[in-house]
Amino acid sequence: MPENKPRQTLCRGGSHPMQKPRLLSRRDFVSGVALGATALQMSPLEAAIQGLLPSSAIGPEYYPPGLTGLRGSIKGSFEVAHALAREGKSFSVPKQQTEKTYDLVVVGAGISGLSAAKFFRDQRQESSSILVLDNHDDFGGHARRNELQADGETLIGFGGSQTIDSPSNYSAVARQLLKDLTIDVDRFHDYFDQTFFQRRNMGAGIYFDAATYGESKIVANPLSSDDMSESQLLAALQDMPIPSADRDAFLRLLAGGADYLQGMTTAEKETRLRNISYLEFLKAHAGMPESVQDILRDSFLPMIGVGWEAASAWEAAQYGFPGTGDLGLSDEQHAEREEPYIHHFPDGNASIARALVRDLVPRAMPGSNMEDLVTARANYAALDETDSSVRIRLNSTVVRVQNTSDGVDVTYVNKGNSYRVRAKHVVMACYNAIIPYVCPEVLPAQAEAIRYATKIPFVIGSFASRNWQACAEAGFYKMYTPGDAMFQSLHLDFPVSMGDYRYSHSPDTPLVVSAWYSPTERGLTNMQQYKAGRAKMLQMSYTDFEDDIFKHFDGMLGPHGFDPERDFAAITLNRWPHGYAYEFEGIGVPAQYDRYNGPHIAGRAQIGRISIANSDSEAYAYVDGAIDAAYRAVNEQLKG
Repeated sequence: MPENKPRQTLCRGGSHPMQKPRLLSRRDFVSGVALGATALQMSPLEAAIQGLLPSSAIGPEYYPPGLTGLRGSIKGSFEVAHALAREGKSFSVPKQQTEKTYDLVVVGAGISGLSAAKFFRDQRQESSSILVLDNHDDFGGHARRNELQADGETLIGFGGSQTIDSPSNYSAVARQLLKDLTIDVDRFHDYFDQTFFQRRNMGAGIYFDAATYGESKIVANPLSSDDMSESQLLAALQDMPIPSADRDAFLRLLAGGADYLQGMTTAEKETRLRNISYLEFLKAHAGMPESVQDILRDSFLPMIGVGWEAASAWEAAQYGFPGTGDLGLSDEQHAEREEPYIHHFPDGNASIARALVRDLVPRAMPGSNMEDLVTARANYAALDETDSSVRIRLNSTVVRVQNTSDGVDVTYVNKGNSYRVRAKHVVMACYNAIIPYVCPEVLPAQAEAIRYATKIPFVIGSFASRNWQACAEAGFYKMYTPGDAMFQSLHLDFPVSMGDYRYSHSPDTPLVVSAWYSPTERGLTNMQQYKAGRAKMLQMSYTDFEDDIFKHFDGMLGPHGFDPERDFAAITLNRWPHGYAYEFEGIGVPAQYDRYNGPHIAGRAQIGRISIANSDSEAYAYVDGAIDAAYRAVNEQLKG
């Protein structure tokens, strides 16, 4: 997201530009950009926030969810790993063991790693000592909690893993884990107000920006409105700032009824769709003009992380995108979602991670049920106490994991110092691609299998807005922007009220706006875009993002009275260079590859007393994949 320059705005009721003071302060310092010599002048609390102290040394004020600005993979969380993998740097292994021998060491404190710790402890018929190590300043991995302040009110948002998607399809193991954590998915039917926006006549919109389309306007989004009537569809298309002939073509595409691959067999259609992009399908087979392609190009970024120029028409057909519904494919490709998308905590799946921490280290998380979990304040100082059977140590990057004659040696770096612990068993629940650099026993074939995939980078923004009156006036609660904006997908947070936490009750009260950014690079394949986007993302400062956000909201909601400098109270940007697990999206991917068959199976092979558990090892970017991977890895170890 773009760079910060001072903006000029017009006085209300006047015509002379004036410099308007920011209500939001710059937050680059939160990400640890200015460390080095200045870090020596920090107080212990400031240093702890920057990730300079082990979690065992942090005090009661240490509270990462309350930090704003750049979050997620922040400065201090990835440099050691980058030195290891990119620069070939080696780190000293202490000659003497610096701590006791643990029954289990888990590398990674995300949902998979925390689940592995619980499965190991519960399945073992004796007390276990467990150490969980993580390079970040918070637990949960991508299941990250955001707390933002707006006019004295604490707002809760999700900074990564969003929702328990289709829990009825979870494995018996994953369903039981949720129950063991007191998470009853049926209760979300009471907590999630499914008609909240419908009752307020608010729908989905497309924002056309002036920089791209010559004018700024919001129209109803026919891509997100299954129940749009013919007259509403015609009105939405009529309002789009594209040529009249292009609107007619778009109407033809949306109306359906045409088999654009007529004359091909079902097998031939599948082969064709797998080997061309959706944009090529729209152009070559559906005859769509460039303006229609441009509108559709980035409409699925939150799922695939690239525009449709780098994702297959087969993928589009699986999700029922325009032009694919009448191709005569199997019913399986067009199966309707069986349950609503409502199983959402206010902080997303961070509550699952918090429930796991409460189960593993009860002193670190007060409460006893899923409702009081929402507003519970985690005690980070209790995560790594010496008398706890399970210890969670943050700000600690593992650099070497190697089998020995009687266990596994695990070396990690914290505050520039190396430490070595020994474990009887190890579960690697970390970023999958780092494993060959950390585990010297990984054979070339396994390393090659791991390298087949790369994670999908993204940023999730949580914006604390003092009100949402402009959205109510405009009549839209979520917006897609096909033009010149970084956060091309954004929405008012899900209407969930649980326990003591209440969702915004009226447009003049605060709430969280959630936004999605994928750092795409046109002209490259999806895998190339993921790698280039990751590098691009790490170069961007907080002010790059903030300037784009302000510009975007100025153009989109300014005509409805929204002033981002006045109405935004806080911004948190959850940056994930290594985000979604790769699920074999892309053009030309072998048809037989899926969660149960592909290179990831060989990539997750057991290495003696070391097993691999993470969503990458399942090629499945969902909570149940992380849980199932943890269960598999623990069983591998306990069977031995």
